[in-house]
Amino acid sequence: MKLVVLGGHDRLRSRATKLAKKYNLTVKFINQETQQNIDSALACADFVIIFTSLSGHNMVKLAKRYAKDRCIFCNSHGVCTLEKKIKELIKLYECTNLGKEGSEKKPKNL
Repeated sequence: MKLVVLGGHDRLRSRATKLAKKYNLTVKFINQETQQNIDSALACADFVIIFTSLSGHNMVKLAKRYAKDRCIFCNSHGVCTLEKKIKELIKLYECTNLGKEGSEKKPKNL
């Protein structure tokens, strides 16, 4: 699963990378200083987590344009919040993939 994290402090990048390894994800971390190729990163992401207090308006507009319903907005911007959202997205991703593959069993409540 490809995940883009918009906003956040530089120290969050290393922790996001550790979480990505832990949950077997590909994470692209983008903040105000690292906005190169933001368009392509957003277009190919499965989900985009946006830390609203640390993202500029233009970054949020781009995310909404490219990712639309795959955007997750977070008011708090810590590692615990990021891990919580990643766990929720993994469950959601697994449920949608089970539905696509036509598996007999689908999880009931997400």
